[in-house]
Amino acid sequence: MSDDYRVRGSSIRSKFDFVHDRFGDGAERRLKERFRERGILPVLDSVMYPFEDYDAVNRAIAEEFFDGDMSGLSEVGAYSAQKVLTGVYKAFAAGKDYSGFLRRAAVLHERFYSHGGMQVDLAEDGRSATIVLRGAPTYSESDLYIAGGFYAGAAHLLGVRSFNWELSWDASSARFLLRWESTAAPAGEPSA
Repeated sequence: MSDDYRVRGSSIRSKFDFVHDRFGDGAERRLKERFRERGILPVLDSVMYPFEDYDAVNRAIAEEFFDGDMSGLSEVGAYSAQKVLTGVYKAFAAGKDYSGFLRRAAVLHERFYSHGGMQVDLAEDGRSATIVLRGAPTYSESDLYIAGGFYAGAAHLLGVRSFNWELSWDASSARFLLRWESTAAPAGEPSA
């Protein structure tokens, strides 16, 4: 991996937050102990950390809490979407408009990763999209499952029904195919 490929500290801290909220204080302490010697603790939100450290935290979560199954990290991504899109970046979720969120998602991607870009192609039917990530020195399975979970978590937060996603990747890019049925109607209104 490239030494200059970095991730914002808030991305790492949110993984520890997930472990704390989902598995408790003791689980978070055990996970932090694994990374104390790497020099990333305490994690500062605005500092950029090596992608390798971020990926190591993600893989450790998969190993310890999901029996090594990287797809379990989609739960971490959904958690992150809930935290991010109801907190500092809530403007990205304004209007309960998932297509609008996807059109703005590339800006979020650029704020958290030092390299790489995100291209979003929305289908004309308004019920599917393709996201292509390119330009990063590497794409890791753990990070990509978190990203897929983030897109799913955002969909849930924005009232999308019947959401699913597929992932494929190689050394130079990653591709997500997102599909959904429709946006859920607000409480008390019939759905489409």
